Amino acid sequence: MQLKRLWDTLSFFEVIPFANCLNQLFNPSQDSITFRKTVMGLTLVCYDGSVQGRETLSSLREKGIPLRVLNTSNSLLDVDFSRENIEVINVNLEGDSLNPSILERVSRIICLPQRGIDKFISLVEKTLQKGEILLFDFHNQSAINQWGAVDDIVMGGISSSRLTWKDGVAVFTGEVSTENNGGFASVRSKNLNPPWDLSGYEGIRLRIRGDGQRYKFILRCEGKWDGIGYCYSFDSQANSWIDVDIPFRKLIPVFRAKTVASAGDFLSSQVYSFQLMLSKFEYDGKYNPFFRPGPFCLEIESIKAYGGHNSPQLILIGNTSQWQDYLSHTPTLDTVYGDIPIVS
Repeated sequence: MQLKRLWDTLSFFEVIPFANCLNQLFNPSQDSITFRKTVMGLTLVCYDGSVQGRETLSSLREKGIPLRVLNTSNSLLDVDFSRENIEVINVNLEGDSLNPSILERVSRIICLPQRGIDKFISLVEKTLQKGEILLFDFHNQSAINQWGAVDDIVMGGISSSRLTWKDGVAVFTGEVSTENNGGFASVRSKNLNPPWDLSGYEGIRLRIRGDGQRYKFILRCEGKWDGIGYCYSFDSQANSWIDVDIPFRKLIPVFRAKTVASAGDFLSSQVYSFQLMLSKFEYDGKYNPFFRPGPFCLEIESIKAYGGHNSPQLILIGNTSQWQDYLSHTPTLDTVYGDIPIVS
């Protein structure tokens, strides 16, 4: 059983060459999970099929700007965007229940006057504050598929954990044992392809509800499986939702729970992976003061980057008078009114 768990971990993260091929050979019904290419700083366009909408999309495509298109019209788009690696989501702003996950990795939002647009803007303002970009939204169950367990079994221990989905949040749960010199459990994302550039932000913001224990959040700026991780310890509050801000400048370079002073500062321009951990150790042999062996539970609603400049930007096509019929208030995010957006 322990060898199988170790094999599953190493094959999921593609540490063993050809492991996924062997899994497919002996388990043909099991789909191989690969991290799709994800781009940071997307521009999201609420496309309504109007002349202005077509001109806006054409302008953005000519500039080569990464796009996510919310097609709110009942007609097909004039262009097959799938060939350009542009994501298209068909929605009915008035009838559909909008999922916050449509805002993942979006730094600019362009809207045209149309029925139901006020509902969408309310979602944006509820999900994002000034200076934020949404990295992982766990209202969408598929968001957990790219995360796998990395427990002390890789060091001979017997702890076990998993990331599951329940009621619109990710649940990091399991049991930590100190037997066989073990004492940690974690979940980690697969390496991002390409790595994300978060250099325009100050840090990471977690929305979590825990069990009162102290956890670690770990980022990596290199693609190695067993390389240096940049860590930050944070305390959870039992049964209470809290926001945890993790400044990049306070991340500690660590290799196997030992600090590495020579590693230098975290390089936020190339983020390869994310990890959450519960460990009996802090750093350099010191113990986690709030650790207790046994079952644990940490719920995660979202992972964001914060401290960005002019992000997210809300661009409303037209002038303020055109938007009076659609908005009952002035948008709280940085907002620009104009005919056709000129963006670089």
